[in-house]
Amino acid sequence: MSDECCIKGCDLKVLALGLCDKHWKRNKKYGSPAATKNHAGMFQGMSAPERFLSRIKKTEGCWFWTGGKDRDGYGIFKGEVGGMMFNKAHRYSYALHTGDLLVGRQACHTCDIPSCVNPAHLFSGTAKDNIDDMIAKGRQQRLPGESNGNAVLTQAQARAILGDARPYTAIAADYGVTPMTVSDIKNKHSWKHLNNEAKKAPRKQPNRSGEKCYTAKLTADNVLFIRASDNRGKDLALKFNVTPATISDIRKRRSWAHI
Repeated sequence: MSDECCIKGCDLKVLALGLCDKHWKRNKKYGSPAATKNHAGMFQGMSAPERFLSRIKKTEGCWFWTGGKDRDGYGIFKGEVGGMMFNKAHRYSYALHTGDLLVGRQACHTCDIPSCVNPAHLFSGTAKDNIDDMIAKGRQQRLPGESNGNAVLTQAQARAILGDARPYTAIAADYGVTPMTVSDIKNKHSWKHLNNEAKKAPRKQPNRSGEKCYTAKLTADNVLFIRASDNRGKDLALKFNVTPATISDIRKRRSWAHI
């Protein structure tokens, strides 16, 4: 029997099962001595709880899910508890450790970390309970402007403050707010949506041609004369008080093309 590892290209000394220390550890961890990372076969023959525990990194507080996650950061795991199938790691963890199958209920986090699957950081609640918990922790989306129940100014007043050039203390006194409130509005720390409102684009002048154009210096008769004349462009430009380029554009029909 050879004293070298049975893996091709490896000349390290055998530890056990014909494998060196390195390949023996890979075989024990991944189910294959040649594997260098996790693969589908590594879970073959493992129960759901064993698969679940193999994808957890425990700390003194949170248990972090190291497997796949959805776009919101919640762990993806398929496992059955009490005849009910779970597809989320945190819900499976809560059901596995507490026996509560969460029928029609949510597994809410007290730590507010989606990837945490520590059952001690989870509680069973309704969608309303989850929202109330979010509000209590100040994580709810703050509505802008007058939509925010805590607003003390109207949108018109906030706009007026933005355009008021007086000292902050004078403005604050008029609106019954603090100078800091005025400063926040001016520096775009609050009422930000007012600064992001689309400004109305200046009204474009209609595309008028010839004499209808308000910048026109020539009449239709002038243009006809220019096109029929044999005079030099410079002479015609002096006659009609325009540039030689204008005369050239008319003759080549780059302007006044409708005539």
